[in-house]
Amino acid sequence: MQNQTEEKLFLKQSRLMFGQVREDAAVDLFLVEHIPSPNHLFVIASGGCTALTLLSVDSCKVDALDISEAQIALVELKQVLLKQLGFSALKDACLGNAQDLFKQVMEFLSPRAREILNAKTDAFKKGLNNSGWVDQRMHQLTKLFYLFVHSNRETENFLRLENVDAQKNFYLKNWSNWQWRMTMKMAFSRAFLALAHGSAAERLVPDDFSSVMEKRLVRALTDFPNATNPYLWQAFFAKYNSLEAGLPPYLQQNYAEQITANIDHLNLACDDTISWLAKQPPSSINYFGLSNILELLPAEYASNLQTEIVRVATPGAIVCVRAIFQRRSPVFEEIISTETARGLAFDEALSREAEKRDRSLFCNFYQVYRCI
Repeated sequence: MQNQTEEKLFLKQSRLMFGQVREDAAVDLFLVEHIPSPNHLFVIASGGCTALTLLSVDSCKVDALDISEAQIALVELKQVLLKQLGFSALKDACLGNAQDLFKQVMEFLSPRAREILNAKTDAFKKGLNNSGWVDQRMHQLTKLFYLFVHSNRETENFLRLENVDAQKNFYLKNWSNWQWRMTMKMAFSRAFLALAHGSAAERLVPDDFSSVMEKRLVRALTDFPNATNPYLWQAFFAKYNSLEAGLPPYLQQNYAEQITANIDHLNLACDDTISWLAKQPPSSINYFGLSNILELLPAEYASNLQTEIVRVATPGAIVCVRAIFQRRSPVFEEIISTETARGLAFDEALSREAEKRDRSLFCNFYQVYRCI
C-alpha cells in the first residue's frame, strides 16, 4: 500500500525525487537530546541529510530507510564520499558539480547503487543536493518568482539579513506586495498543486492551504535570522549562504569530526517501514523520525505501524511525525497494550517546542510521541 500510494503522488518510484531533506534536522537533534542514553536511531532516508546529521550523536547507530532504491543509492553515495574522500569532498559534492567526485568513488558503491546513479549523472552538475526532481522543479518555479514577484537581487538582499526586527520591517515595507500575496494564493491552491502532482495531491490539499503556507513562509522569513536559514536559501536560490552557520548541520565543520568517525554506524535499507520494523528485535530503537510518510497512507497503515513501533521501541523512546498538512486528530491512538503495558503517549509540550524551533518551509507541523 505504501508503494502504491506514493507512486500515485510522485508518478515513478524509481525517480530520484529528493537530493536533500527539506526538514530541519536541528529539530531531530533537539528531540534526541530528550532521550536518556540514545544508541539506536531510525529515520526515513530521503536525501540523507537527517541521517547524516544524527551521526553526530555520540555512539549512536542510525538506520535510514526508504522505499525508493534511488534515494537509498543517493545516500549511499554521500556515505561513500565521506568514507573514501573525506568531509570536504562530501561538502563539495553536495554544493557543487559532483560528476568527477562520483567517478572517483564509483567502484566503492554497491552494484545496484552504481547502476541507478550512472543513469542520473547529468543531475549531479548542480550538486547532489539539487539532483532530485523536486529540487529541480522548485528551481524552475523560483525563476518565475524573480520575473513576476521579486527580483533575484531584492530576494538576496532580504535573505542576507541577520536581524529579525530588520527582517520584519523589510517584509512589511518591501516584500508583502500584491504580487507576493497573489503568488501565495495561486502557487498553493488545490488546482495548481493538482496540475503539478496529480489527483492524489488534490485530495490531500485542504481548502485553506494557501493561507497556511503564507503564514509558514512569513514565519520562516521573519522569526529566524534569514542569513543562517539553509532551508530558505535552498528554496529561493538552490544553494546555501556562504556563512558556515547557514549550512545544514551535517555540512558544518563543527559536526564533521564526529560524523566522519561514526560514518560506519549508518545502515541503509530499501524496504517498507512496517516490513523493516517487523524484522527488528523488541525494545531496540530509541528514536523514530518518520518524516511525513503517514500523510500519504490510510489510517490502517498508521495503526499497524504503531503496533510495530511499540514493540521495537525502548521505554522513553521518541516518535516524531511531521506533516505538510495540519492534522485535525492524532496520528497514533493512546492505547496501552493489556499484554505488555506498553503504548504511545502524545507529548504536547515537546510537539509545540519542535514546531517553534523548526526553520523549514514545508514539513513543520509536528506530533511527537513518547513510548511508555
